[in-house]
Amino acid sequence: MNESEYRFEIRSSIPVLRMFDEAKAKDFYLDYLGFEVDWESRFSPAAPVYMQIHLGEALLHLNGHATEETPTAEVNIPILGLQNFCDYLIGKNANYPKPIAVDPRYQGRNTDLNLYDPFGNYLVFCSQTTEG
Repeated sequence: MNESEYRFEIRSSIPVLRMFDEAKAKDFYLDYLGFEVDWESRFSPAAPVYMQIHLGEALLHLNGHATEETPTAEVNIPILGLQNFCDYLIGKNANYPKPIAVDPRYQGRNTDLNLYDPFGNYLVFCSQTTEG
C-alpha cells in the first residue's frame, strides 16, 4: 500500500510551550520579539490563558496551564535576515540578554540566534546561510 491511496496530508506542527505568567509571556513574545496574538482561550475569566501567537509563518501555542514540572521545549524557527532580526532586537534596548548571531556548527557562518524565554523554553532562530 502507498500513502496516496489514503489521501492524507501532513501539515506543519505547532509547538506548545510552557508559560507561567501571562504578562511576562506577552512582554517577551509580543513586545520584544514582535509576535502577534491570533487567539486566546480561557475556561473562565480567572483561568490561565492558552494562546496562539505568530511571527511571520511561525506559530506557537503558549500554555498557561503548565506547571514547573512541565518540560521545557526547544523550537527551531527558520528565518531570512537573521542579522537584521538580531539588530532589531538589540535596538529595542529591552531588559533581556543582548542577542548575538552565532556559528554553532563552526562553518564560518553565523546562522543561529539562540534565546531562552522567561519560562526556560529555548528558541533558535536559524538561517541556512549568512546573509548580507
